[in-house]
Amino acid sequence: MTLSRRSILLHGAAFAGSCLAGPAIAAALDPRALPPGDLERVATLVDQSVSSGQTPGISLAVWRGGTDILSRNAGLANLSPANRVAGDSVFRVGSLTKQFVGALALKLESLGKLSLAAPARDYLPFLAAHEPFTVLELLNHTAGVRDGDYDTSTLQTRSQIEQARRIAQQQPFFDFAPGSAWLYSNANYILVGAIIEQVTGTSLAEAAAALLFGPLGLRDTAFDSVSDVVPGRANGYTPCDEPGRAFVDADYLDVSLAGAAGAMRSTAADLRRWQRALFQGQAVSPALAAKMIEPGRLRNGQLASTHRYSDNDRAMGDTQYGLGLMLDTSTIDGSLIAHHHGGINGFASYLATHVPSGLGLACLCNVDTHPGLPFRDIRRIVFREFLQPPPRSSRR
Repeated sequence: MTLSRRSILLHGAAFAGSCLAGPAIAAALDPRALPPGDLERVATLVDQSVSSGQTPGISLAVWRGGTDILSRNAGLANLSPANRVAGDSVFRVGSLTKQFVGALALKLESLGKLSLAAPARDYLPFLAAHEPFTVLELLNHTAGVRDGDYDTSTLQTRSQIEQARRIAQQQPFFDFAPGSAWLYSNANYILVGAIIEQVTGTSLAEAAAALLFGPLGLRDTAFDSVSDVVPGRANGYTPCDEPGRAFVDADYLDVSLAGAAGAMRSTAADLRRWQRALFQGQAVSPALAAKMIEPGRLRNGQLASTHRYSDNDRAMGDTQYGLGLMLDTSTIDGSLIAHHHGGINGFASYLATHVPSGLGLACLCNVDTHPGLPFRDIRRIVFREFLQPPPRSSRR
């Protein structure tokens, strides 16, 4: 089997809006709810995404500070046997995994286990043959490591370290010189996962459970494995245009191979707890949480957005990237929305928080990512008081 991380993990930057980030953690959170009419519109969008055949099931949570505003579940978590989506339905979340890995790396730095400023080869000696790049450059997607393919049939384990060894043997290894450009690469996060395993002496899954999931009470959140028996697990699907068949089972994937780049599972409720804990300084200290939303820079000091390696990323405009988070300040006052999309075989997700107010949303679907999903429209309604009005041509 040959693994392509690009094919199993959606380019999480693809849906980002134009933005220019400025890190700020609010000292106080505004607990006001959304207007009732907006809540009704969001609930309708959730229901319509199922009734119109865009996804078998969907789970949504909206909150503001410590106040739950809306929980909406619709459709089916499993088509056969038919089980409805509920508040405890567990979905794979793809690249939402990256923000947990960023926080975990910061946690380990605070414990003296690693330094984000250190060369990655200090922790993974098999990288010594390559030009050095830092742990931070991996997290910011400025390291230049190519997102290539490699044969997984001879892997002895599913450890991040073994996968990192395969990545180190890729030819070519770099897309560009470290620190000279920006390109989203899942290989970057596999290498970070290997560093975490190296410095903790445990698997990535065990390290995350001990340092993040357990202390924060995220009982339904974990690094997934096909062998795990998970109560409430949703099945993943692919749209189908055959008569009488709206969906088929998504292609099989050994999800553990996605590792630190996108192997996690969670619920909308747990993602709400996670974002609250992150931006209220409970997951990591407030100072470390602020580092999560510092935009990445190139070695010449310029923002990473000033040099996109791929022409396909030009549509991102001034979008910045922190530690597993997209940083969006295309708001009426330049305030920050930290967000990310996730996509992996049979699942699509979106998670976002307007950092100063604590207004946030988590939306999970059990279908491959496609343009008909309601993420963009739900975002526009939930964050309406902060976003610039859309152009007239795009209003509905």
